[in-house]
Amino acid sequence: TETISAVSKDAMLADSKAFAAMMKHVKIIDGAAGTVIMIQVENEVGVIGGTRDHSEMADAQFAKPVPSELIASLTKYKDELQPELKKLWGAAGFKSSGTWAEVFGKGPAADEAFMAWNYASYINTVAKAGKAAYNIPMFVNTWVVQPEDKKPGDYPSGGPQVHVHDIWRAAAPAIDIKAPDVYLPDYVGITSRYHHYWNPLFEPESFSGDEGAANAFYLIGAQNGIGYSPFGIDKKEKEPANTPIGKAYRVLSQLSPQILAAQSAGTIKAFKLTRTDTIQHVELGGYKITITLKSDWNGKTLASRGYGLVIYDGPDQFTVAGSDINVTFVPLTSTPRIAGLLSVKEGTYQNGLWIPGRELNGDEVMISYHLANEAAANKSGTGAKFNTDPAIYKIKLYQY
Repeated sequence: TETISAVSKDAMLADSKAFAAMMKHVKIIDGAAGTVIMIQVENEVGVIGGTRDHSEMADAQFAKPVPSELIASLTKYKDELQPELKKLWGAAGFKSSGTWAEVFGKGPAADEAFMAWNYASYINTVAKAGKAAYNIPMFVNTWVVQPEDKKPGDYPSGGPQVHVHDIWRAAAPAIDIKAPDVYLPDYVGITSRYHHYWNPLFEPESFSGDEGAANAFYLIGAQNGIGYSPFGIDKKEKEPANTPIGKAYRVLSQLSPQILAAQSAGTIKAFKLTRTDTIQHVELGGYKITITLKSDWNGKTLASRGYGLVIYDGPDQFTVAGSDINVTFVPLTSTPRIAGLLSVKEGTYQNGLWIPGRELNGDEVMISYHLANEAAANKSGTGAKFNTDPAIYKIKLYQY
């Protein structure tokens, strides 16, 4: 095929030379301004149509012992290996030496492990050369496994798939982030697997629109994500600020200092809701916080999608931002058992300063007028109500 082999040292050195030259150029023209903050070294690498490289060079490498550096890393982190790789290694008895077939068995999974080591080693060498010229963070993006994929090669075999992250961890320390490109419904489940304490979570490719806005809030607020980039972010829009993703970014941008502090302190939660997942609960700051899709006073759902985040600001105080949701608070203590709204202020951050706007009360904070039912559930009937355009509220509570 016309695909460059990941076991070719000549190709690796040529790529490294070219990449270093590019990074030198980026430093010259942008080093002072810092417009470029990360570099994607390769795009969705891996073998398509087969489980591994079967060139003479690759076959010779496959018959050699598994590199001792990989065995040492797997041994060191054995208790925290991804389950698929741990099972694969364990099936052959967790061997500490041997060929690829002896250590990982014979079959597609062993082929994928071999390719993961070679792709990661290749790209690590390229990244190191680039960092020597201009040392900024570097990442690779992943074509994640699709529901219809049966084996490696249906998806790119050897790429930074989550189930071979431990191999990439050992082979590519110069790669700062292994990131998933997610175009599947289970955004929550997929991204949670790509977030390790040694691998920050970044979204290099996903949806825009309403789905993208919800994903961005969730990734940043629930997974400590560092950024969300929809595919085609540079697509022309007549009014980019008025698109769903533009509005979401405007809120997230305003909240950036608070989000960063809350991520570090563990005082932030986030959520995304759909017609099939209309209610969620989180615990934060001594309260059980219930989030539902926007509804009327009789509980009729009025939206098909909602999202938001909540930050604990201190005793009985929260910053909440979101779209098409209702948010209520119940104390986690048995006495007192109900929380009332002392104040709900809508506002914006401008140059890092909170600028309060409307103070919401009356019908604007009434979730349900079925007060007996609400009281039976330890609720006051009031809460924060968000419309489609995302907004920021500062909420103060009291208990009774």
